[in-house]
Amino acid sequence: PPRSTLFPYTTLFRSAGTGVLFGVALRERAILRDDEGRSNEAIPLYERALAIFRAEPAAGSTVLGLTLANLASAHADCGEFASALSLATEAMTMLRSLSTPEFAVALYAHGAALHGLGRNTEALHDLREALNVWEETVAPDQAQVALAKEAIATCLWDLGFSSRAEASERESLAIRTKAFGADSLGAAESLNNLGVILAREQRFSEGKQSFDRAVFILERIGASGVRHLIAVLGNLGTLYFMQAPKNIHFYSEAEKVYRRKLALEEPLFGDSDIRVSATLELLGEALYGERAYDEAGQTFGRGLALQEAALGPADPRTQAAVKRYHILTKKVKAYAMK
Repeated sequence: PPRSTLFPYTTLFRSAGTGVLFGVALRERAILRDDEGRSNEAIPLYERALAIFRAEPAAGSTVLGLTLANLASAHADCGEFASALSLATEAMTMLRSLSTPEFAVALYAHGAALHGLGRNTEALHDLREALNVWEETVAPDQAQVALAKEAIATCLWDLGFSSRAEASERESLAIRTKAFGADSLGAAESLNNLGVILAREQRFSEGKQSFDRAVFILERIGASGVRHLIAVLGNLGTLYFMQAPKNIHFYSEAEKVYRRKLALEEPLFGDSDIRVSATLELLGEALYGERAYDEAGQTFGRGLALQEAALGPADPRTQAAVKRYHILTKKVKAYAMK
């Protein structure tokens, strides 16, 4: 979500107390976490900044509303859409009278929360209104314009308008390429999202080209692009899985991708993190498709154990994984008896 500073803090808070300035520093630190794809780490920083701004009248409604919008977007990124909607609604109330890019930030956050809740028609209205505000400013922030077009593409897809969704995503890619370069992080993100759309349309060759290009860019970016690279690899693995029922060769391709994804995740998150468990399960399913049943059972079982520890055995996601694991272990036993 757009989190860039929309007004000069040094001017706005020149006479503010140290408490407000500390809140500004916390918010800026949270923005950096968000930009790195670490929204879960950004949330407590935003919350601390928000508490300071609520207690300090000198902060003003604009910075308070923007911080609420940023916090809402971070919650939406983490899948916490009900919380995101409540925060974004409060932000819109504070910023509505401005009709400026600040209000567009709140609109965007509100739209993202609505989309996460499946209310795509309402989300599309908010996102288009935010886009109009940003495009009509004297010097539009191209990062925000591209991001809005990308979010609009997602809503259009979910509403069944696949060709319009693809067109909107390609517009986002063109903006990011022109503004930030063909090898920028933004271009890689658009390529990844375009690849998802193409894969869903079963245009697998085009989708793979888009993912491969995103991987190439992110590898060149280095450490700051690792989290984004992990996401692209996950989508590339899904593309291979979609083709595997008709050609077993794609299980082998999926295995390579998930091994690489795992090799990036374990040093970054730790080998007992819930995010690692998802990759282990997918790797296990790829091995299962290759009929490497023993290794598939061990790999999937390790992922299931991590998931049970993190979510508990009663969680629906854990129970679904248990069912898949039982199917896999039956196959292993049948294979051993041959």
